[in-house]
Amino acid sequence: MDTAIPTRVLVVDDDPSSRQFCLEVLELLGVEVEGVETANEALARLEDGQIDIVVSDVRMPGGNGIELLKSIKANHPGVDVLVMTGFGTIAEAVEAVKLGAYDYITKPFKLDDFRRLFTRLMERQQLETENRVLREQLKTDRGFGKLIGSSSQMQRVYQVILRVAAKRHPVLILGESGTGKELVARSIHAHSPAPDHPFVAVDCGSLTPTLIESELFGHVRGAFTGANQSRMGLLAAAGGGTVFLDEIGELPVELQAKLLRALQEREIRPIGGNETYPLHARVIAATNRNLEEEIGEGRFREDLYFRLNVVSMLLPPLRLRKSDIPSLIQVFMGRHAAADEGITGFAPEAMERLMAYNWPGNIRELENCVQHAIALGTGPLLGVGDLPAAILRHIAEPTDGDAANTMQELERRAIMRALESSGGDRMRAAKLLGIGKTTIYRKLKEYGLGDESLPESG
Repeated sequence: MDTAIPTRVLVVDDDPSSRQFCLEVLELLGVEVEGVETANEALARLEDGQIDIVVSDVRMPGGNGIELLKSIKANHPGVDVLVMTGFGTIAEAVEAVKLGAYDYITKPFKLDDFRRLFTRLMERQQLETENRVLREQLKTDRGFGKLIGSSSQMQRVYQVILRVAAKRHPVLILGESGTGKELVARSIHAHSPAPDHPFVAVDCGSLTPTLIESELFGHVRGAFTGANQSRMGLLAAAGGGTVFLDEIGELPVELQAKLLRALQEREIRPIGGNETYPLHARVIAATNRNLEEEIGEGRFREDLYFRLNVVSMLLPPLRLRKSDIPSLIQVFMGRHAAADEGITGFAPEAMERLMAYNWPGNIRELENCVQHAIALGTGPLLGVGDLPAAILRHIAEPTDGDAANTMQELERRAIMRALESSGGDRMRAAKLLGIGKTTIYRKLKEYGLGDESLPESG
């Protein structure tokens, strides 16, 4: 997982020498920095949503630093402001601090003074992120919001979520199907400075190219057959919220070019329209594809990849965080009303099978398994025979010569428990196991489970 999130700084100063000095010092501190001359230019740049800190002079032509600060605090609450002031404007700098600026520094300032002040600001941002992680961990010992799991792999995911949430950079979420990419995107949005703004999810692989273009960008009346009225696209409808582009690797190449232009120019042009509209939303994308391979095959644009991949997160598959399985099962049993069926949990043998299985479908498959077992089980504990056929067919790797871990022995146990659960009724046992009549008779013969070894059927 890539957790190297860049700090981006905007220097606002109409004095070229002062602005250049700040740019050079900040570059030495390892941050990404750019400069503008006026407050209006700064506000336009902030609309891109990728600035973390503003270093601003108090007095400038075309709008002063106080008004710029007020606008930042109202519209970009996650951005910190450091004020620069001359001796004659210290009172204004003090006012800026009261209005929410981090601090001020008096011109002309020494290199070391500026560097110490700015370093303290970055350290404070990092401390606030760490404190937010701790607060979330105190809320629940099972996970983070709707994300479940306390494994070390998931703790790293939670830390990155909180680090990126306060900023507006695009995020690319990578991971296998069923690992919870949309839940991570929703969590980033929920912990952002604008959690009350819309969260709009778009499945890029579920619609035809024409429909997905209309969904994203909107259209004007008469733009194509069936366009009886104008429609706003989801990129515009999200306002200052978040647009989640799921399965971005499925987006047609011609639409990738249009999306790239929208992200670069921060504006949207509906299909068939001449007017453009500002793009205020943050974009989070996700895919289970290897986009670097897709680029090599000509199926994904490299420039769009770099535009989206400012920060990337690789979600761990369930097979690498098996310690989270019991907590996930508990949540899923509550979600599917296991208690209403008189079911309290899984028997130890069944839990062993669940922990041994590698879950190619990840969390989605686990939830389906729990729901399947609840539907078939009679409780209070769900047994091996209540598990789906895919898990019963799973070949467990032998360890330390323990024959009980071989596929044959585990399968034999599963059949025995299914027969016990069914009172010796072979047909019902076959149904519980998800296999056919011929298969169960063959398995009974293979494992020597004759009539004398079976419980009496009712």
